[in-house]
Amino acid sequence: MLKAFSQFVLKCLARAVLWRHRPKVVGITGSVGKTTTKEAIYTVLSSKYHTAKSEGNFNNEIGLPLSVLGVGKALSGLALWLLVPFYFFRAIFNRDYPAILVLEMGADHPGDINYLAKIARPEVGVVTRVAEAHTEFFGDIETVQREKFRLITSLSPQGLAVLNVDDPRVVAMRHLYSGEVVTFGLSEEADVRASNIKLTERLFGPDFSAEKDIGTSFTLRYGQTNQNIEVAGILGMPLVYSLLAAAAVGEHFDLSPREISSAIKQISPTPGRLRPLSGIKSTILLDDSYNSSPEAVIEAFKVLKQIRSRRRIAVLGDMLELGVQTETAHRRVGRIARDVGVGLLFTVGERAKFIADEARASGFPKTKIFEFATADEAGLVLQKKLEEGDVVLIKGSQGMRMERIVLEVMANPEDAAKLLCRQSKKWQKTF
Repeated sequence: MLKAFSQFVLKCLARAVLWRHRPKVVGITGSVGKTTTKEAIYTVLSSKYHTAKSEGNFNNEIGLPLSVLGVGKALSGLALWLLVPFYFFRAIFNRDYPAILVLEMGADHPGDINYLAKIARPEVGVVTRVAEAHTEFFGDIETVQREKFRLITSLSPQGLAVLNVDDPRVVAMRHLYSGEVVTFGLSEEADVRASNIKLTERLFGPDFSAEKDIGTSFTLRYGQTNQNIEVAGILGMPLVYSLLAAAAVGEHFDLSPREISSAIKQISPTPGRLRPLSGIKSTILLDDSYNSSPEAVIEAFKVLKQIRSRRRIAVLGDMLELGVQTETAHRRVGRIARDVGVGLLFTVGERAKFIADEARASGFPKTKIFEFATADEAGLVLQKKLEEGDVVLIKGSQGMRMERIVLEVMANPEDAAKLLCRQSKKWQKTF
């Protein structure tokens, strides 16, 4: 009852602020890639306009209204609720309220997107992917798809739908909207397209920094424009898709090709999203510890396979919120592990045992598989097993706290607060 009342109050306050200032709203949803896409769009738009974004994972019925009020992720609990009136009055009387809001819209249950879209009423709707992630309360992927297209059907006829053309479930949404549609992806038919995509690596040496010396280059194409882009610390196709979505939104808001490409080059990697980090013993870490899903693991494997290394190590935690797909999804990952050249396989959690079991059944050497109940246990053993030249992928769902493993083996743990996810005092007290 109290939660429902709190949501109602926040909804009313957020609507009042939006009615007062009438900012343009960019709404972003999808099974994966929402946060990185939000960050990329924010970086592009803020290069020209006064822009604000939802902080952290403020993407639900509580977080989105708080983002509209300008509440940062640093506040929580009683202090947050005591200060909500202050934030409301500050926002309502703010003479310099942002011209554009970039808001992530998540969905744990059917109806969530519709609820959020009615609060914020986006002018631009971006859909990243529809995949097997967070399906626990949806039952199947078709229900997830229907939930995501609620964002597109919420747009006014004068708005813009930005859709991933390479995902059939996403691009099918174009037929549900009578307004302007811009597609992005790798396909020739994409309006905003990336080609010549390459992983870039500087020579490994005494001055090598994984954060600066590993990245991605590609050619950005839209209309008659070609721009050569290289970004440090950005790895994997999902992140390239985020950059393409940002370019599409930037064009809608009248940024020039040069302004868009210049802004994209300034985008920084997001903590916990396939971020390359320097590890102990001259190793490279691929920190993908923020969250996990079957499709995201497969994409991370592709990056792991590309990076030159003496040995590849995969440290994989439970993938949560998969419902009836749990065992099938984990076994699928286990079958793929050997094919991508993984030398050592670490699993963390009860569900990840299915990964280890399937890997063994697929011919992965039993002596190269290590199973652990917690991230802390896995981190200590990984530290001992690491050797110079190893590349380590670390990935799992939020509840598995895989960032603790990254902290155990990163070369500069003193920088954890700015490089890793979930470093707030609230998260430090969790588990």
